[in-house]
Amino acid sequence: PSLCGAEKVSSLPAVQPVKGAGTTESIIWRDAERTFKTENFRKQMIDALELVADGDYHQGMGYFCGFMLLVVPPQDVAKILHKVGTDEKYTPGYWKGQPEAFVRDAMVYQRLIQKRIPAVAEHLQKAALVPEAYAQKWFVGLCVHTMPFKPLIDLFEAFLSEGYMFLFKLSVAVVSAVKDKILETKTGEVNKLFELLRLEKKSFPDTDEDFFFGIVNAAKSMDISEDEIKTLREEENKVLQEKLEKVRAREKELQDEDDDEIEFSDEDDDEEDEAERLARLAAQ
Repeated sequence: PSLCGAEKVSSLPAVQPVKGAGTTESIIWRDAERTFKTENFRKQMIDALELVADGDYHQGMGYFCGFMLLVVPPQDVAKILHKVGTDEKYTPGYWKGQPEAFVRDAMVYQRLIQKRIPAVAEHLQKAALVPEAYAQKWFVGLCVHTMPFKPLIDLFEAFLSEGYMFLFKLSVAVVSAVKDKILETKTGEVNKLFELLRLEKKSFPDTDEDFFFGIVNAAKSMDISEDEIKTLREEENKVLQEKLEKVRAREKELQDEDDDEIEFSDEDDDEEDEAERLARLAAQ
């Protein structure tokens, strides 16, 4: 707790309950069931998350919470979650259903790679891999599903000490560590590229702890300035907001078109899910 100042949090602010809070219909309850086998740990996870999830929730918060419960007293976990999710030193906005802050930072990461490892940036662009599709494993999930326990402890300590800056260093360190394998992989082998970037066990088994320690240590010693990140964040946030405005305008157009049409049917049409909606908009 002292690494992030959580010990100074005397009380947590009231939050808007997540949909279904207190029942088995809550996504938090379902995540707790998937994370832990024992009822005691499940209850600890649910209690901590419901104290800090303010009307919205992202599974990245659950990953972080689950791991922290293994190494930190339960009464401190909610305080740490609060600091990480609200303090500008860390990642406010990442743990939302629509995490615009993460998307912005994924775009910043892409700029860092274009500057520092241009061959990889060009290769991934040819493969049509957007950073939001894989960088969430590092930025939002904090490598909980990609690194073995001991290197992960090191990673968490560095993140809690340094804040969001460490995540940008980590992202560059990950790509540097897998650079050769990426460049050896054909751009058409998208699944293989995802496997490498997500540090999946097929390519990087947990038994090779030195590999993962190497990534964390490289991130710790990497030189990236806060001024550079601040500038890139401002630039990419402007780009992101312009994109979002276009999407919202297009959605409104489609809604207006739907409102102008009246269809009669003997059967109820299935409601379009979120994935279908995004795919349709992307094709416009």
